[in-house]
Amino acid sequence: MASNAKSQSTLVHDTICLFMITLIAGILLGAVNMITVDPIKEQEEKTKQEAYAAVYDGAEFVSDDGVNSSLEAFQADLTAGKVKTESGTALSDVEIQEVMKATVDGQDAGYVLTCSGKGYGGAVKVALGIDGEGAIKGIQIMDCTNETPGLGQNSSNKDWNSQYIGMTTAQDVSVVKDGSGSKDNGTINAISGATITSSAVTRAVDGSLLFIASLSE
Repeated sequence: MASNAKSQSTLVHDTICLFMITLIAGILLGAVNMITVDPIKEQEEKTKQEAYAAVYDGAEFVSDDGVNSSLEAFQADLTAGKVKTESGTALSDVEIQEVMKATVDGQDAGYVLTCSGKGYGGAVKVALGIDGEGAIKGIQIMDCTNETPGLGQNSSNKDWNSQYIGMTTAQDVSVVKDGSGSKDNGTINAISGATITSSAVTRAVDGSLLFIASLSE
């Protein structure tokens, strides 16, 4: 009986200890999160603003309620697979996270966007600058860390992603693997060994161009 009581006492003691350890760990984790959440958000905002400045040099960026409302409806259609390229490719994996008007000397001059497409390891996030004529003015890969090093992560190479510059809302951008890519016909040379990543960026670009085109309809 004494042995049984001692065993129960030990079990209660161990349970209380485990509860206290879990409680303290939870409190500490919450405290760390509270300390780091604002600096992380600030860094993300800084990174985004730097990307926007890079893809639309000399512009200022402002939010627009009408554009935001149109984006909400367009994104719902994207997710539902209702938005497709001219060749019939559904863009259901594309997400356009933000669109802002770009202004120069107080005049509307186009847009900057944050968008993404599903790559090999996850979403590939892209910043785009699109001028008032609907042409891509600049592009920067904001996040491709989930892609394969030396392959998909090469999408951040300016020599590769600069192929998109000059492409317009009138084009159906696609990827080719034979090296015949040309701005004239809206084709992009795939990254060697990383066609999935190349296609992810291209779908994000296509979705963004289609959205900007829809604003003038």
